[in-house]
Amino acid sequence: MRPRHVKDHMTGYANIQASLARGWNTWDTRSVLTQVLLPDALGLSLGLKEYYRGTSLRTAQIGRRAEGAETVTLGRHAYDGGYTEVTVTWAGITIRVQTAHAGADLVVLVTPTANQHKSALLTVGVGYLWNRPGSVSRDGDRITATGPGGSIDVHCTTPHVDDPYADIDGPYLAMELTGAVGISTGRARDLREIAAIVARAAAKIGEAGTDPQAQHREIVRDAISWNTIYEPARSRVITTVSRLWNVGKRGGYALFCWDAFFNALLAAVSSKELAYVNTVEMLRALTPEGFVPNVEQGTGRKTYDGSQPPVGSLVTRELYRTYGDRWFLEETFGPLLSWNRWWWRVRRDGDLLCAGSTYFDPEFPSPQDIPRIHQHFGATCETGWDGHPVFDDVPFDKSKSLLAAHDVGLNSLYAADCEALADIADILGDREAATELRRRHAAVVAAMESLWDEPSGIYRSRRTDTGLPAERLSTMSFYPLLAGVGLGERAARMVSGHLMTDDGFGGEWILPSSPRSEPVDLSEGSYWSARAWPPVNFLVYLGLLRADDRDAAAWLAEGSSRLVLKEWNQHRHVHENYSSIHGGACDKPNSEPFQTWGALLSLIVLMERGEVDFFMKDGVA
Repeated sequence: MRPRHVKDHMTGYANIQASLARGWNTWDTRSVLTQVLLPDALGLSLGLKEYYRGTSLRTAQIGRRAEGAETVTLGRHAYDGGYTEVTVTWAGITIRVQTAHAGADLVVLVTPTANQHKSALLTVGVGYLWNRPGSVSRDGDRITATGPGGSIDVHCTTPHVDDPYADIDGPYLAMELTGAVGISTGRARDLREIAAIVARAAAKIGEAGTDPQAQHREIVRDAISWNTIYEPARSRVITTVSRLWNVGKRGGYALFCWDAFFNALLAAVSSKELAYVNTVEMLRALTPEGFVPNVEQGTGRKTYDGSQPPVGSLVTRELYRTYGDRWFLEETFGPLLSWNRWWWRVRRDGDLLCAGSTYFDPEFPSPQDIPRIHQHFGATCETGWDGHPVFDDVPFDKSKSLLAAHDVGLNSLYAADCEALADIADILGDREAATELRRRHAAVVAAMESLWDEPSGIYRSRRTDTGLPAERLSTMSFYPLLAGVGLGERAARMVSGHLMTDDGFGGEWILPSSPRSEPVDLSEGSYWSARAWPPVNFLVYLGLLRADDRDAAAWLAEGSSRLVLKEWNQHRHVHENYSSIHGGACDKPNSEPFQTWGALLSLIVLMERGEVDFFMKDGVA
């Protein structure tokens, strides 16, 4: 029998999910042109049909790279879907789509941006998604949908074109795109009324314009809003890293471990509830072995062989410091403690950790995991730095299923996890767990002294087979500061000798994942060489805060702002990673153009300028 307080906070969490999963929004990950009404799951799916050739665009995504794929620019997006805007170009057709709430109704304004007379049809498919109950019928220029929540009419301002060859299943409306088209649910509205509703919603959400601080707020909001979806298999709202990454081989959604916790922190800028669900849902993916997997996805796949860097306790403690809800700690503490203990039980080599890949699934692995299980690459994935050249000289010890190195990044984040989780245990009154965690924290911090490399004046991973420092450096060498290791003289030496130097990690476009003095691989498939990664900047920034190096922190915030605004102002992109040579990101096909954690660069700026006080409480990170 569950204790009463556990039942209470489970009910409270269910209420949070239910409160989020309501109203019209871009809930369907398959298309940015689909609006869905929850909880009934009534969908309005916009599409295009080329008038003469007869080809159709049924879904639109940002980042598709196939020949002839649509080009998408994601505009402003309110968290609650009260206003959204997106521009889509396909087959010579360009439309701007704006949506707004009118009470419980949805209005849509579709504006062709060029003279496209008789070049295209706009289609509006209406149906209940995800096999939810309901019926839909068309009568002339109106569609009526009837579901559990009652009947809803869908109207258009342009007469329906009866085209039986439109590539749509079920009832739909089709209109010639010779001018602006309005769509409304509930009652019929003319184009002028719809445009006025949209204009008021756009004014309410505001527009950043050229104000950099407002742009950073917009980046954080839109990166989260566009990637927050409804996951119907478990009837839940979640924020994913990228809408495009959810479809295809991932089966509808993908939750990546440390990404989810970063998403929670980004969501917390404006939405406590969304911050909570992103934390809780990732922790509910806990494997039978007791760790949070690298990924959980809609195909049923989990990475049973390994995890990702343990940043969950840092985020959870920060959310509690921000909002003060004890039930949230009670909900998350058990999985976080299980995860922390798993690292120590399975990945420990002496008093430090090594990244690994150890297969635990009692049945059979996903085909996606076979190339990584019990392999060098699978172990590097556990660090969050998949295949980075810093691991090139480190062999994989198959007898231990571990990389043969005490990884400086992983151990720093694990020490920080022990410390944050011990603080949570104190709040919950679990003295035994707090003592256990502080004992572990002390052991790791003490052992990390062996990772200091005096000749080079920086922390670096150390080979367990040879006892020598790893050959190459990365920005993970600054993570010890986040764990409170190396503060003072060593921190000053690392900053002045490596972080801010032109042949180290300095320069105009920061932070490169490797020192600029090291060889650069500019081939198309290179994922890390000469790239700057937003979560790396963020974790290094937190370390500089803890080291109380305000000058270096301000320098990193300024560089992060410069980096994220370059692509934002050119393309309205927020990327997975950026070039540390020219600051762009579209040069790499494997850099997602609207990935949530790109907004961490903007979060750094909001923190630096005092607009967000995450990790600023008590004066230390």
